[in-house]
Amino acid sequence: MRYFVDVPQKQADEVNKLIQLGKYQSMAQFILTAVENQIYLENLSELPQQINLGKNNNEISANLPIEANSETKSIMLNEIKSEPKTVSMPFFSDLSASLPKIDEEKCWLWGQTDKILPIKIGLRVLYSIMGTEQWEDLEEFREKATNIAAWFGSVIRNYEDNTNKVRNERISAGLPKGEKFKSKLRYKSQFLAYMRKDNKLDGAMPFLKFVNLMKDERGKILIGLTKAGLNFAKLENPVIDHYDFKKSFNDKEIEFYMEHISSDVKGENSAIKWLLTKVVNGITEREAMNNEVKIEFGQTWNASDKVINTQRSGLIGRMFELGLVNKEKTGIRVKFSITPSGEFYLKNN
Repeated sequence: MRYFVDVPQKQADEVNKLIQLGKYQSMAQFILTAVENQIYLENLSELPQQINLGKNNNEISANLPIEANSETKSIMLNEIKSEPKTVSMPFFSDLSASLPKIDEEKCWLWGQTDKILPIKIGLRVLYSIMGTEQWEDLEEFREKATNIAAWFGSVIRNYEDNTNKVRNERISAGLPKGEKFKSKLRYKSQFLAYMRKDNKLDGAMPFLKFVNLMKDERGKILIGLTKAGLNFAKLENPVIDHYDFKKSFNDKEIEFYMEHISSDVKGENSAIKWLLTKVVNGITEREAMNNEVKIEFGQTWNASDKVINTQRSGLIGRMFELGLVNKEKTGIRVKFSITPSGEFYLKNN
């Protein structure tokens, strides 16, 4: 389709300069690019929101156009009418993590699951679609949760880019990236849940005992919320409920999560206490931590150096998100220190 556009001389001169520099082949190519960019901006699903980072950040503010679709809005607490029946927690023997015959206390959550926010989003999606039922079709849940998580990933990364967030301040890690198949598959399998052919459960949600899975009489795999999973899903969240992207969780959520881990997830509780103890004892850099992991778990896990680094990195990422440790970077060196919250957890668990 052909259109004729009047371009003011000043703008035309600027475009011609760009063409002469070789950035565009013609005026037509520039206009087509501008049209595509504007369509992208118009379709970017965000609600208008003023984000003020405060005086300590030079009064930086960003207007983010956030317009959530009906599917995304449906997981906000004030939109949910569900009262699902809960299911029992999976036993450690139900998990694929039990197969190497390692003690439960020595089984850490897989290190590529380095954030908890993606899990929280999945739990909220499951809660929102359960109604009064006890079980939901696993694949239907995973598809919806992945699409919503990808939306949050896109919006949060846009905010983080616009506000020049450094890596340590970014909360978007772990959320799927747009329509990338591998990114969505990673989210479904690592942060959500699936059942292996041997009927063992995998993924962070069953490992953390927030959900359980079962097969019905037709062989369809179903997922249900445990009491802990439902209660965690019901807690208000700054990201999901207020589009506040400065932090993943509020204090109440962190308190609930830590109490749950302490009482019901032996491997994660043991891992957190182990690493906090190492930091208190002066093991504060990545290589030194890796060496300690290798000494104490390398043979038990039959793990390569790459796996050891992944496990350490994932654990420290989750602990940083929960406010249990701090990071201090000097050049390429990163040192970790324990926070008051970390000290409290170590003392009381």
